[in-house]
Parts: sequence; structure tokens; C-alpha cells
Amino acid sequence: MDLGNLISKITSVAPLLGTLVGGPVGGAAGTAIKLIAGALGVEATPRAIEEQLSSNPDALLKLKQLEADHETDLRKLVLEAERIRLADVSDARSRQIAHEKATGKSDTNLYILAWTVVAGFFGLMGLLCFMALPTDSSGVVFMLFGALATGFGQVLQYFFGSSKGSQSKDILLEAKR
Repeated sequence: MDLGNLISKITSVAPLLGTLVGGPVGGAAGTAIKLIAGALGVEATPRAIEEQLSSNPDALLKLKQLEADHETDLRKLVLEAERIRLADVSDARSRQIAHEKATGKSDTNLYILAWTVVAGFFGLMGLLCFMALPTDSSGVVFMLFGALATGFGQVLQYFFGSSKGSQSKDILLEAKR
């Protein structure tokens, strides 16, 4: 099962539902999964939903109808999920500002950690590109690479923001048309 494919399939006919399913796990994503599963008459799991969408040609029409019937509530959920995400980002920025006001200097630990993650990510990526891995350790190396890739994304999001808010806004604007 490919979650990205599932989200893409849902977003193609029901952009608001796709935005919610593709959001952070829990809260709005869980609510969207339950709504979709209820409309399709399947268990509330991504696998069951994907199987239904693949095997039943009417399933996508049901999703489109579900979104049309609950558009106002879904818009509220999307906006609430975005509000929570922005509040979290704001808290991180506020923490940094408060630290700098209290001490009069930047938090060097923050920058050391960020540069360590970035250097580790690119270092391991370079090794993976130019060196053959022993077959018995490849699983561990790829697990480490996944963790570093996630950390790298978080560093970028912290220091440069995220395009997720922009994507959500674009989907909402497109859905209004």
C-alpha cells in the first residue's frame, strides 16, 4: 500500500478530504479517514480504503458526494489543522526569541544540532551514492538515512518555514472554484 498514492487518488476528486488525510496523523486526518471509511462502507484503515477505491469504480463518486455534502465542516477541519500547525511553529519561534532576549545571544545548541543533522544527511547521502553497502548492514543504514531525512526536513521547516501551508491554501482556493 502506498499512502502517497492513496492521498493523491482522494485529492483528485475530493481536495478537502485529501488535504485532511495528507495532514498530520491524528486529529483531522483520523476524522477524515473515518468519514471516508463510513461513506465507502469499509474498515477505517488506509489499506481498506485503498482496496475499495481500486476495486469499486463508484467509490470515487461517493467521495466526491461526501465532500459536497460536508464541505463547510471539512473546510473548518482544514483551517483548524492549519491553525494548530502554525501555532506549533509559532511556539518554536517564540522559544528562540525568549531565549535570545533572556541571554542576549543565540542558542548555539540549536545551530549545532541543525548543522549536525544537515551534515549527517548529506554525508550519508554521499556515501550511499559512491560506496557499495555490505548486504548485512543495508537495513540499518537505510533506517538511519530515513531518520536523517526526516530530521533534515524538520530543520528546513524550522529555519525556512514550510510550503505545506501554501499547498493547503492552494487546494482550498481550488476547491472554492
